[in-house]
Amino acid sequence: MNADNLFKQLEPPPGGAERFAQRIDDAAAAAAAAPAVAPRWRAFALAGASAAALVVAVVLLREPSEPATPVADSPPAPEIYNSPAFDRLLGRPLQAEQLTAIVDQQTISVTELESHNEKVRIYQLN
Repeated sequence: MNADNLFKQLEPPPGGAERFAQRIDDAAAAAAAAPAVAPRWRAFALAGASAAALVVAVVLLREPSEPATPVADSPPAPEIYNSPAFDRLLGRPLQAEQLTAIVDQQTISVTELESHNEKVRIYQLN
């Protein structure tokens, strides 16, 4: 394939620039002659603002059905407090668990190997 044919410089069509300028002028004239739609969107904006104000007033002025109980004063449920997932947060010593994996629908034990990088964990399937 010849590179000169790929990047051949083409001439614009005759009268193309004049037709383009005329289309721009026609579009500008049509936009100037079109009726303004501002009153319509203003009416929708006013209706939306009044509906929002009504919703806010209803939410703020309604009486609460029952007083809210403070979360900090209620004790945690025993099953949550005794969960091993919270050991680190509660300052309790971590419990070592046997790691397992499922390979070919069989449960096998997993051993964590030592790594030189603290962000990398290496496991061996036994």
